[in-house]
Amino acid sequence: MMATGAMNRPFLFLCGRAWTPKSFSIAIVIITVIVNEYLIYIIQSQRWPNIPVTDRDPDNVQVLLLVSDPQLQGYKDEPGFPFGAITRWDSDRFLSQTFWLAMSHTKPDAVIYLGDLMDEGSKASKEDYKYCYYRFHQIFALAQKLKNIYIPGDNDVGGEGRDFRTEEKVKRFELHFEELKGVSNHKFIDYVKLDIRTQALIYAEKRELAQHLHPRIMSPIRIVLNHETVLPQFQIKESIYTILNLLGPQLIFSGHWHKSMVFPCADCMRDDSTSWSLQRRFLPNGFIMENITQSKEFIMEVMVPTCSYRMGEPEMGYGVAVIQKNGLFHYGVLWSPSRYKVLYSYCLIGVSLVLFNLTVWMKVKRYGSQKR
Repeated sequence: MMATGAMNRPFLFLCGRAWTPKSFSIAIVIITVIVNEYLIYIIQSQRWPNIPVTDRDPDNVQVLLLVSDPQLQGYKDEPGFPFGAITRWDSDRFLSQTFWLAMSHTKPDAVIYLGDLMDEGSKASKEDYKYCYYRFHQIFALAQKLKNIYIPGDNDVGGEGRDFRTEEKVKRFELHFEELKGVSNHKFIDYVKLDIRTQALIYAEKRELAQHLHPRIMSPIRIVLNHETVLPQFQIKESIYTILNLLGPQLIFSGHWHKSMVFPCADCMRDDSTSWSLQRRFLPNGFIMENITQSKEFIMEVMVPTCSYRMGEPEMGYGVAVIQKNGLFHYGVLWSPSRYKVLYSYCLIGVSLVLFNLTVWMKVKRYGSQKR
């Protein structure tokens, strides 16, 4: 009784009140949770660059929010109950909070999802797929009334390694989201979905698809949307140029690598078989600017980073593209806070509090023994 009573005695006077080991530990836990689960997101969003346009006339400016590789965690590869439920909940909550802040910051005209929407989409059972689909729309519910475009990744329909793509997987994706290929027009931009896969690319088939889509290309700005990176994968220009030349895109948005890069090329759309001065650039903080219609020979690919901390990347976030009808293009990334650092901080503080309370308890016990 003496040790327990002593544990509840004040050991610290701070902010005008006395703190017992128990009350001090509880206060530290509450403060840590508030900082890690709320303040850290708000603080990070305050560091985001402002959207570099003031006149948001939808007929002349489009702001796009680019969501790449969210990879909602499934039910087969995660640990069993209760750990799997906790990891799914934490990952979903992280995506939901960061997406909400990104939407509030950008107020986009359209949201583009660049593939790998689910981690186990290509192998999930019918029931698991239904649950993941429901969770997906809960997380990204804020964008429901906007223009949404969905691109599948290998985790959604297969196609990487021994996870083969099948007609059944493709049909399931198209039933729940939208068709893999086609042209989606929004104001002055044509969004072209070619579903280019470098490991299984049949050039004749893609050229035929491009020829089929060509009559539907009518807007001044044309953007190819693809999960896999396109331009950096090709060393021989002729293989991909014959497909792109039929569509005349100025931009390509892709994901898959989970990293943030841009690949400008001043002559990749030149009508020859040798010009291919593709560059690789990492993004600075803030927005880059480019005039994408200054030359018909110019094209740029933008690789959008993953928005999920579960991909193991040190940096994750959402791409933001501002496209003007006159050809001015701005692009930047809204970086999210590091969730793993937050989780490590919980472990560190938890261990520290256990050691602190254990030390206090041992001192109290020793003091009680000496008095007896």
